[in-house]
Amino acid sequence: MTTDGGQQTIVRFTVPADPVPYLRMTQGQVKLMRIPDGRLRPDGLKIKQRIRSYLAYKDLVFKHSMGQEIDRAPRKKVFMDVMIYFSTRRHGDPENIRKGIQDAIYTQDRMVAGSVDFDLDLMNPRVEVEIREEK
Repeated sequence: MTTDGGQQTIVRFTVPADPVPYLRMTQGQVKLMRIPDGRLRPDGLKIKQRIRSYLAYKDLVFKHSMGQEIDRAPRKKVFMDVMIYFSTRRHGDPENIRKGIQDAIYTQDRMVAGSVDFDLDLMNPRVEVEIREEK
């Protein structure tokens, strides 16, 4: 964390993993998570695995943001800029990845604005997050 002349607080951290896009959870998907894997059909297992992957990625993002001075429910506008480095040309929508990261960090995210950019890094997939909070 750094401060920019007393006007802004800047927090930077990196999530060292291939990013997973935001997944909107329906009530049916929440119920699906309670059904044992052995009782599900292949399509249900596939959906359940995608949900597990998204939730695990949200946990990873939250762990890497811990220890930072981030207001989890900001009342003033916050800018979150995300730089994504994919490991392959076939990847999720960058805006949906940013939304998933935003949901992992903030409990109230209506005051969060920012940008997203992406590139390819075959050897080191990651997400670099920079958060600027006005003082």
